[in-house]
Amino acid sequence: MVTKDAAMKNGFTIRGLEAGDLTRIAAIEGGPAWNADAGLWQRYLADVAQGSRIVLLASEGDDVVGYGTLLWTSDYPPFKAAGIPEINNLVVAQSARGGGIATAMIGEFERLAASARCAAIGLGVGLYADYGAAQRLYVRLGYQPDGRGITYRETPVVPDQSVRVDDDLVLWLTKTL
Repeated sequence: MVTKDAAMKNGFTIRGLEAGDLTRIAAIEGGPAWNADAGLWQRYLADVAQGSRIVLLASEGDDVVGYGTLLWTSDYPPFKAAGIPEINNLVVAQSARGGGIATAMIGEFERLAASARCAAIGLGVGLYADYGAAQRLYVRLGYQPDGRGITYRETPVVPDQSVRVDDDLVLWLTKTL
């Protein structure tokens, strides 16, 4: 489990979410992917309290510049069936991208999953250009497609099926720990 003590990494810190962080998250203009919705963050706090999710924040000084979660039980059926935890909703503020924050957060999620004796970890990545940097990062970090093709809202897309190209159209990747 993540401790409250933040570990300094390349000028930023990574630590677990606390209730007092919600106003700090809402205060950041992180770009189009940034989600400051109070309802989402209240659900995340409840999930953390129940032990179903870990939420990490990256900060530079007093500013939250990144966040991500680790779902112990994925909504993606193949991950759920195999007991593969899912890195979910990983976002770095536009102003802080390229500084190693996402890489460090993924490394911490991998460490947490390995310490829980998980054999693998997974994540989903969108398929349009806004996800290009993430796609390259995940491959560079050793993630590979799970071989089941793409999904729309966790449901497999079959040949000749039309789907909307949005954040719910995903390719799922895994990494052996």
